[in-house]
Amino acid sequence: MKPKLKSQSTRSNSGIKAIAEALGISIATVDRALHQRGRISEKTRARVLSMVAQLDYKPNLAARQLRLNRRFKISINLPKGTTSFFDFVRAGVEEGALPFRSALDIEFNDYGGTGDQAQESVRKALSAGANGIITAPPNTLQTIDLVRNAMQKGVPVICVSTDVPESARLTAVTAHPFSCGSMAAEILADYVKPRSSQIVLTGDLKNLNHTEKLRGFKTMLSRISPGKDSVEVVEAHDDPHEAFQKLRRLFQGERKISGLYITSSNSIAALQAMREVGCLGIVPIVSTDVFPELIPYLRDGVVKATIYQCPETQGGIAIRTMYRYLSEGAVPEHSIDVIPQLVMRSNLDLYMKSGTGIAPANAAVLPSK
Repeated sequence: MKPKLKSQSTRSNSGIKAIAEALGISIATVDRALHQRGRISEKTRARVLSMVAQLDYKPNLAARQLRLNRRFKISINLPKGTTSFFDFVRAGVEEGALPFRSALDIEFNDYGGTGDQAQESVRKALSAGANGIITAPPNTLQTIDLVRNAMQKGVPVICVSTDVPESARLTAVTAHPFSCGSMAAEILADYVKPRSSQIVLTGDLKNLNHTEKLRGFKTMLSRISPGKDSVEVVEAHDDPHEAFQKLRRLFQGERKISGLYITSSNSIAALQAMREVGCLGIVPIVSTDVFPELIPYLRDGVVKATIYQCPETQGGIAIRTMYRYLSEGAVPEHSIDVIPQLVMRSNLDLYMKSGTGIAPANAAVLPSK
């Protein structure tokens, strides 16, 4: 039975007291339900959350922390100089933190793309007294012990873009890389012939993001044409020069290649290599993310589709989740999936107009290659 609201004045007073009065329970019980403190039954918590929705209750978390005179130091440790993807993640962190920025000290600690540099950045964050760390470790195996050590010291770690599940990190915010790979295989299936060779140009296979995309691609491909198509993996370690050299040699060979999936944002080098050997526009391509240099290839149909991983959304979710954990003790789900989105020539302009951080406003007038 739905609880009856007592009066219009009670409805307008959309605070904890109004929720307690509407349900006939104590303010302390409402507080425990909202902030996951102490003992409370799931039934009572569900009633509280239902009433929260009815009253449109939005607690001012930043003001609450200011009253308590508590501030949290969050270290954002992300790669620099590789692709624009992590620039958008940083922008998402900044925007996601705005509602409670007065209670946060955010430090951006960028590092080079190697696993050693990533580890050193996390060590520095711990030494500097960070209350929480958001990171995107390029090498999963190298990072396990370090992240586990941070968690044991009471410093929560949230991964973005990739994951280190064995490390007991707080959570991981990703675009579900397995699904990204599955989508790519399904798209290419409409273009390639059975019993053909397909290429997956990937980054570093020590990174779970890339290994999961590859696993998703192979799994979907085996469902679509079991035992018929072969997949060759080219590991380029997110190095454009390495990607260019390896793909150029591959496409210069005699073997017929009927599809290419690029799992990272380092796709321009691959496209340049294909142009050099004369197969650009002949071999269908699925890439990852959207950035200004890629747009002409999408417009021309050279790249059939690209899988957008919503980096700004990932950054925003990560910082909000970290804040709620530190301020309220709200434990997030084991992993948080951002739904990957498909961008094609047909909907490219809509994405660019939507302000999703895909590309700057003038990208629509970039000249075609």
